[in-house]
Amino acid sequence: MIDHWIEAATRNADATIHRTTAITSDARRQPGMIGRSRDQWSEGMQGATREGRSLAMDVTRVVACAMVVLVHTAAGYFYTFGPLWVPAVVFDAFSRAAVPIFFMLSGALLLWRDEPVLSFYKKRLPRIVVPLVFWTVVYVALFGDHTLSPGALVARYLMGPYEHLWYLYAAFGLYLAAPYLGRILRSSTEREIRVFLVVWFVVACVLNQVRLLWAIDWDPPSHLGAQLFSGFIGFFVLGAYLERYRPHASATGCWIGAVAFCVCGAAIAFATCRYSAYLGVPNEYFFSYLTPLVAISAASAYVALSGITRLPGPLTAMVGFISDGSLGIYCLHPMFLWLYVKHLHMDASIDAPWLRIPIVWAAVFASTAIVVHVLRKLPLARRVT
Repeated sequence: MIDHWIEAATRNADATIHRTTAITSDARRQPGMIGRSRDQWSEGMQGATREGRSLAMDVTRVVACAMVVLVHTAAGYFYTFGPLWVPAVVFDAFSRAAVPIFFMLSGALLLWRDEPVLSFYKKRLPRIVVPLVFWTVVYVALFGDHTLSPGALVARYLMGPYEHLWYLYAAFGLYLAAPYLGRILRSSTEREIRVFLVVWFVVACVLNQVRLLWAIDWDPPSHLGAQLFSGFIGFFVLGAYLERYRPHASATGCWIGAVAFCVCGAAIAFATCRYSAYLGVPNEYFFSYLTPLVAISAASAYVALSGITRLPGPLTAMVGFISDGSLGIYCLHPMFLWLYVKHLHMDASIDAPWLRIPIVWAAVFASTAIVVHVLRKLPLARRVT
């Protein structure tokens, strides 16, 4: 629960295989979903480009990054009923699309690439592993259980991630599958990909919602032998599908996407409030990334944002530098959240319940973006931000 990676792809609309050409800079670039250096994009989702990069993808990445920070800011007020609980539910519900959008961006950029498997791994896996190791060491050193021996700490974080860094573990697994999954997609028709997405939606999202509400010990993909249609792989494929077959969202399509996103956000908030009231305790079952409302919310937001092809010059530049540092923002922002809320208690001075979360979010997001922008001027820091 998050770009750094991959060069963007040049689109050849007449090609039978959707090929992409890497726009390489150097090893400092990060792959896939969270952030890229300013020279890395040629075309992404669609539309106008600036300095060889897709504005639509940059905007989508920045919005998803801001959503992640909002999710974590709201989470601090979710687990106890009180005056801030409903605002926390609403802000969280409208931000749940963040991580699925990141996976969709990676799929759009990766799965149409045709290159040798070992070459793919050599280029991209270090771009996940290096930030993952670095930030795990940083967080464990600052906030970890220091009663454990170094060996026990290593074993613990090999078996499971440090809190929000779970996203990099998930991305690592998707990157391992990407060369093989890409070959399947490149030999599939549009209709066959749509069928895959429908089956994934039913198995991974609909049945998972059933599991969460009525059969928590049930694992639909395992019981049905349908592991291929489980997990975040569907978002990965959906991003590739939209990149190939629906790259140009019309004005009407963007509005439909925006309305669908708002409806889903409202439905997630309403369902969470009702179900939590029924149980008598705050409950996150409708916040799960692999649920129907969140999946539709993410797809709708992605489509709506894909239509943004022009922004004023200064805003375009701001979007660019935030997009470049989105990996660093994702990894670093919990430290600023801890500083402002746990240490400085800045939220205690904000009395209005509906303003407290947005103000804290804005302070955390802006501070983290500025620090990451400065850090990225250092060559070594760019590899982990």
